Amino acid sequence: MKKQLIFIPMLLWMFTLATYAQGVSENGHEKSDVFLRKTGKLISFTQGGVLLGNSDNTNSAPFILNTSLNYAFTRNISAGVGVGVEFFRETHLPVTGNILYQFGDKRLVPFVMLQAGYQIALESKLTDDRRYYIPYDSYLSYYYPQYELDAKGGFMANPSVGIIYYTKQGVGLSLALGYRYQKLNYTGEDDYKMHIEYNRLSLQFGIIF
Repeated sequence: MKKQLIFIPMLLWMFTLATYAQGVSENGHEKSDVFLRKTGKLISFTQGGVLLGNSDNTNSAPFILNTSLNYAFTRNISAGVGVGVEFFRETHLPVTGNILYQFGDKRLVPFVMLQAGYQIALESKLTDDRRYYIPYDSYLSYYYPQYELDAKGGFMANPSVGIIYYTKQGVGLSLALGYRYQKLNYTGEDDYKMHIEYNRLSLQFGIIF
């Protein structure tokens, strides 16, 4: 059941794409007011990229994908909710609140964005196969415990800065660099608990309309 949630970002993106299509006239030309950044409009922002940096994760650069649907309160400020999919030691579905601020109204626009929310684990079981050691006198003895853990998800936050380039049709292409913090929680038998914290750089490309 949880793995089926991975289709939620796709469905949200398809919905916003359909909203975009409503702004196109029958002869294929965009209406003049579709992409003007006015208040009261819905904005779709989809980003994909990687998380860079060292961690205990076996994947050195996990792939991330997220899409959000924001409401434009002003020409510059919009906020909304988003979902995505991310691949760490197991697959997670982040559910976030987002706030986006775009500076100015030119075709090349700097922006700042904050995403924060909760990571839902789509794979409930994880085997902890990390290597540990215990010192004995003059040598080290290694052992490999095999804990089967239940993934519980955890809190995440991702502030970022970037630029958006708007085409003549009003579709924006974005590049963003951010900082990702998240804490994933696991439980096992005999009240065993494990917490993994990630502190990484996020590099994402996106499309906004």
